[in-house]
Amino acid sequence: MSRRPAVATPMGPWDALVVHPDDDVAVALHDVQAGATVDVRRAGTIVRAKVTQAIPLGHKFALHALARGVPVRKYGESIGVATADIAPGSHVHVHNMESRRARRAT
Repeated sequence: MSRRPAVATPMGPWDALVVHPDDDVAVALHDVQAGATVDVRRAGTIVRAKVTQAIPLGHKFALHALARGVPVRKYGESIGVATADIAPGSHVHVHNMESRRARRAT
């Protein structure tokens, strides 16, 4: 995977973003290699996180452990449910999360 420069801010460069302070995931701002330590912007601060799997640009990774069956939060609200236990730093996508967004009530 190619490594793009981290996004520069007045606080310095960062590699991923937490959209809302209550989120369980961060979004990669460039392709991130497995095993990388990344700088994550969260609520105006920069925190470090270790990514355990390759994370493509724009994809999510877990900031902490998520047990199977728990809601996954992004944008400050539930976007789906973990379909498997998800370890910190793991890729969060359709292979381990079922979306609950844009579902019509039946």
